[in-house]
Amino acid sequence: MASSNEGNLRAFVQTAEQAGGFVWVIALVDFNAREVKRAMVSEENFATADAARDAGTDRLKGMSNDR
Repeated sequence: MASSNEGNLRAFVQTAEQAGGFVWVIALVDFNAREVKRAMVSEENFATADAARDAGTDRLKGMSNDR
């Protein structure tokens, strides 16, 4: 699981099975408030969980570079 930290906010990349393939899921969690602030799911299906995880990690890195 890949993650990015900023204070008490953490972004996690996980995978989930969907329609015979895998998708990445990015969740932004606020641990102080104990709630999920945002969640994103890829529209693209990947053949393996590793491929989905790698794509999600790349997406999270790209998003953190946009700050």
